[in-house]
Amino acid sequence: MGKEKIKIGFDLDGVIIGKPPFMPKYLMEKLVRKRGHGLAYRYPESKIERRIRWLSHLPLFRPPIKKNIKLIHELYKSKNYELYVVSSRYSFLEGRTKEWFKFYRLSGLFKEIHINLKDEQPHIYKEKMIKKLKLNVFIDDDRLLLEYLKGKLLNVDLVFVEEQEKKFNNLK
Repeated sequence: MGKEKIKIGFDLDGVIIGKPPFMPKYLMEKLVRKRGHGLAYRYPESKIERRIRWLSHLPLFRPPIKKNIKLIHELYKSKNYELYVVSSRYSFLEGRTKEWFKFYRLSGLFKEIHINLKDEQPHIYKEKMIKKLKLNVFIDDDRLLLEYLKGKLLNVDLVFVEEQEKKFNNLK
């Protein structure tokens, strides 16, 4: 009987997919976080804001993070890992997400790709999915979210990846 594979989950934006060019980090935070609520995230309520976000997720504007994709390829080839995507992207970005994976020919690397189809708060959604998939490792670029998960998922190795330097840092 073979050894059980290690299940690794990856966030999407900031881990696999680069952020939009020329978009300062502080502005991104302002657009996605609820002001004065720490971990809470904004859901774009207006059609125009959802449309802008949808346009900003065009694959051409969101290149893969090459260094991290290289690592994912190496993990995939080793056959010792099952790789998953657990993204908190809201439901209106489902089509764009599929389009991105097709455009860059990367969907075959992952056993499953999950996005937040019920538009839940990202930290709640990711906690549920990590438990459901029984992940051993989860990699994200959102330090606040990982700090939240650290207290909830004691048997999961949580890894913080810094967007600017693209370095993996274990939180445990």
